[in-house]
Amino acid sequence: MLKKKFIFDSILNIIATAIPLLIIQLVALPFVGTRLGDTQYGLIVTLISLFTLLSLPFGNVLNNIRLLLDNEYEQKKITGDFNVLLAASIIISAFIVMVGTIYYEGTFSIISVILIITISCLNLIREYLLVSFRIELNYKAILVNNIILGIGYMTGTLVFYLTGYWQSIFILGSGLSLFYIIRNSNLLKESFTTTKLFKNTLYKNLILFCSIFLKTILSYADKLLLFPLLGPTVVSVYYTATIIGKIISMMITPINSVILSYLTRMEKIGFKNFLYVIIITSVVGVMGYFITILISHPLLYFLYPSWAAESMELIYITTASAILGVMSSVIHPFILRFNNINWQLFISGTNVVIYIICAFVFFNLYGLIGFCVGILIANGFKLVIMISIFIYNYRQNSSKGLKRDILKNV
Repeated sequence: MLKKKFIFDSILNIIATAIPLLIIQLVALPFVGTRLGDTQYGLIVTLISLFTLLSLPFGNVLNNIRLLLDNEYEQKKITGDFNVLLAASIIISAFIVMVGTIYYEGTFSIISVILIITISCLNLIREYLLVSFRIELNYKAILVNNIILGIGYMTGTLVFYLTGYWQSIFILGSGLSLFYIIRNSNLLKESFTTTKLFKNTLYKNLILFCSIFLKTILSYADKLLLFPLLGPTVVSVYYTATIIGKIISMMITPINSVILSYLTRMEKIGFKNFLYVIIITSVVGVMGYFITILISHPLLYFLYPSWAAESMELIYITTASAILGVMSSVIHPFILRFNNINWQLFISGTNVVIYIICAFVFFNLYGLIGFCVGILIANGFKLVIMISIFIYNYRQNSSKGLKRDILKNV
């Protein structure tokens, strides 16, 4: 029964993620790109990467920490801490987004800064509050929420057509989604105070934030780095080359949140089960790679005819990077749940170092294609190190368990 519910919830979460994702990637953003051109579109993609880079880690960390520690707070009948952390996250995120917007736009526009800060704050809050559905394993509510998010994106695209403000797409999408979540969640009503668990919660929040921030920065750093190096036009070409692979990977990775939701109710995991996950993920990844390659040519020429030919030269490498990223993200909940949280920082830290070294070395040798190869190598390294960490910790724990059993029988 539990397996059937897990599969059903995974399917629901994939559909829930796919709806707004397909609308934003295949309808809204291509329309913006066609209307504004490659130069302006490159800037917009960079700004989207900027506010996502900040709102996603802050909100996602609070979401995961709340999920992992919810039982402890419930058992001790304690409420608090999380709204304090949420407020601090909003303030820090808003400040950095403001500075980044001014830097990438090259000028100070009060309207642009306010709009992008608004998007970042709405995304951050909704990313955290979604945990109320995950705690209850209510993936039907997540599906309804994401349908509303998609409707908001479509409405925002219409507003963009009428006003020229592309930010309206994200503000209306996140705003309507957040309105639905608040109507069905009590998390914001919790007391704005700290408790005796605050120190431990803050520590885990900081460690996981550093880990997820480093992980997220690698997902969006490519655009943020290429913009000052090669300009907005190249960003448009590169982003288009990655779009199909990222759509497929982002449609598969929702399984992660379902996995973590169920893993929080388990005390241990068998090695065979972990091995099955790797095998299944590998098979799905290989199938996803070839499907992506097959559909990329007609789809990119339809969505971005002006620069599709240049993007197709990168598609084989960028798609492989995306698939390796998917495999790593599926393994991530197992590392998070059954290993010391400090491993998160080690994984992300080493991956950032490898990413920077490979990206810049191969960029200097082979240009944009070399940059893509560097990212591919970094993603492969991360997958290997995550599997190695799980195996190492599993053997360590098994060895300790065996010693305990021997001592009991003496």
